[in-house]
Amino acid sequence: MITPQRITIVNSVVERLKNVEEKSSGLLFGHIFDNTLCVVSFGFFCKLSELVLNSLPSNVGICGAFTTESQVEKAEDCFTTVKDLEFVCSPLLLTSVKDGLQSFIQINGTSKPMSFTTLSTAQFASTFIFCRSTAEFSINTERSQQCIKSSLEDMKNKVLSQNVAFMLPNQKLFLTGETISQGGGITGDHRVKDLFDSQSDRGGKDMDILSVQMHLKQTKDLDLRSIQSAVPLIRHIRRSIESVNIPIKVDVLALLHRNAKVGTLFSVLSNSFLHGLRLIEANLLHDCALEKISTPETYHFLPVQSNVFISTVYPKTSSDAELRTRREQLHQSFGFALDQPLFRRSQSYKFAGERKSNGPLINPHEGLNSGVKGGQSSLVKGLYNYHHYMQDRFDDNGWGCAYRSLQTIVSWFRLQGYTEVQVPTHKQIQECLVKIGDKPSSFIGSRKWIGSTEVSFVLETLLNVTCKILTASTGEEVGTLGSELSYHFQTHGTPIMIGGGVLAHTIIGVDYNRSTGDIKFLILDPHYTGGEDINVITGKGWVGWKDIKFWTKNAFYNLCLPLRPIGDI
Repeated sequence: MITPQRITIVNSVVERLKNVEEKSSGLLFGHIFDNTLCVVSFGFFCKLSELVLNSLPSNVGICGAFTTESQVEKAEDCFTTVKDLEFVCSPLLLTSVKDGLQSFIQINGTSKPMSFTTLSTAQFASTFIFCRSTAEFSINTERSQQCIKSSLEDMKNKVLSQNVAFMLPNQKLFLTGETISQGGGITGDHRVKDLFDSQSDRGGKDMDILSVQMHLKQTKDLDLRSIQSAVPLIRHIRRSIESVNIPIKVDVLALLHRNAKVGTLFSVLSNSFLHGLRLIEANLLHDCALEKISTPETYHFLPVQSNVFISTVYPKTSSDAELRTRREQLHQSFGFALDQPLFRRSQSYKFAGERKSNGPLINPHEGLNSGVKGGQSSLVKGLYNYHHYMQDRFDDNGWGCAYRSLQTIVSWFRLQGYTEVQVPTHKQIQECLVKIGDKPSSFIGSRKWIGSTEVSFVLETLLNVTCKILTASTGEEVGTLGSELSYHFQTHGTPIMIGGGVLAHTIIGVDYNRSTGDIKFLILDPHYTGGEDINVITGKGWVGWKDIKFWTKNAFYNLCLPLRPIGDI
C-alpha cells in the first residue's frame, strides 16, 4: 500500500468539516498521484451505501476517516468500522474538527502525525481535470434481478477483456489498449495537460473537462489454435417469461491529475466505465426489487459547497416528489444541510454543448466590488438569469421592466431547483393576473405596467412562493433598509424586485456598514436593451453597485422580497 509523502485537502472539505456535528465520524475520499494524497470529499458512516460510494467520480477512493473526537485513541476506532474496505493508500485520519484539524497517517496499525496543506478552488482546477465518458447500448433480457445483473456482467466482461476503444473527439485521439491512433504526435509519454489548449472545454469552477466516447469492438480476433471441434448441444426449456428492453446510457466522470501520462488513459477510462455500470446496476436492481423498471438516466451535480461532482441515476418515469428519499440520502451521506435542494434534475450540471449559447446571462454581477469601507456584503445566493428589455425578440421597451424583474426572480427559483415552472412570458404573467381577478380581461396583450404587488401575486400563484412587502416613502428612506435587506440575503438569498415611480429594478445584494450607515445596492437593471455582452453590461453599469443617489428622492418605493421555502429539497 502506498504511503503518501504529502497531504493536501481541498478548502471546501475543510470548511464543511467545521460544521460537522459533535460525536460524528465518517470516511474521507481522495485521489493519490505522485505520492501526494488530495482529499476531495467526505461522507458519514451511518448513511453510506454502495449506491452512494459510486456517486463520486471514478478514480476517487476511500483514503481514510474523520472524527470529531480529539483523542487519537478514540479516533482510531473509526477504522474498526471500515477495516474490510479497500483504501487507495495508507489511511489518513483527521481528528478534532471543531478545534482545528489534526492529521495522522496509519502505518502498520500505528497513527503517526503528518502535516497537510489546503488547496483553493483555483489551485484544485489547475491541478486536476475531469474525464467525462459516455456510451450507449441496450440490454434485452428477462425481467428479473438475476438476468439484469447477468446482462450487465457481460458488458463488464467486454470492458475487462479490452474489447472496447475510446475516442477523444476534441483531441482526435483513438485509444485501443496501449495503442494511440492519430492525435497530432501525441504519445503515451505525453501528459494529460498536453491535450488541452486555450480553447479547452472549461467546466464547473474553471475545471477542464475531457470528453470521451466509448465504442464496442464488433469483430472478433480469429485464432485458429483456439478453435476446438465440439458437438453442439441444444437445450429447450418451455416456460413463459417477461422480457424487457432497457436502453442504457453510461455517463460517468473520473478525476485525473494533469500530469498523468496519456498512456494510462485507457486503464482509467475502462475503470471509469465499470464505475458507471455499477451505479446503473445498483439502481436497476433496486427498482426491479420494487417491481418497476424504467430507463435509468444519469445526472451530474456540482453543489456550490463542493469541488467535485456528485452523480446519481434517476428512473426516467419517477417524479421529483418520488425521488425525495434518494435526494435526502445524498444530502445526509455527504453532509449537506437539508435546507435547500441540491440534487433535483433541473440543477444538474450543464456541460459545454448543453448550454444555450444565446440565452440570458447567468450571474453577471460576479467579480464586481462595492467599495464600501468596513461594510458587510450580503448577496443573492445561487444562480439567476439576467432578464431585461427586448429579450426573446419581444419589444417591451418602456413598460416591461417589472415583468423582466419577475422573470429574473422565477429563473432563480428554477435554477435552485425549487420549481420546474418555465419562466413566464409577459402574456402569461398578464393571464395569471386576470385569472386570479386582479386585472380585467382587457389587460391581456396590453402594454400596461405592473408593480411589486402584482409580482408577489404571480409568484404566489405560479410558484406557491410567499413574499414580504417593504415600503419606503422616499428614495432616501430606501437607504435605511440596510439591516432588513442584509438579513434577507443572508437567510433567503433571493433577488428582490423594487418599484418606484415609473421604474422597476432588481436588487441582488447590499453592502452595509452598520456603524456609519454607508450602504450600496447591487442593481440588476432591466432597462438594458442590448445583446448579452458581459463587458458592455458591467462596463456601462447596467449591472453594478449603486449608492443612495440612485433612488429618486421624491418617489415612493415598494419592495417585493420572495421568501425561500425552507427544508424543501
